[in-house]
Amino acid sequence: MKCAVCGEVLIKKRGEIDLRINGKLYMVRDVKFELCPGCGERVLSPEVSQNIFQKVQAREYEEEMIKIPVLNGTYG
Repeated sequence: MKCAVCGEVLIKKRGEIDLRINGKLYMVRDVKFELCPGCGERVLSPEVSQNIFQKVQAREYEEEMIKIPVLNGTYG
């Protein structure tokens, strides 16, 4: 399959991705996805996406506190 953004061939991966759903950030671990080596786009299959959205709606997740770097300001 080719990337819809840049046209590179996608690579099958398994790992961690971040998703924003209704303005809330979710980290999904140990998930299958396809990665574009050209632009970094990550693509989930429809089945995996549906499963994630069902778990979010049913609140079938754990909440953890994770520190992330935050940059403030306007650049450029």
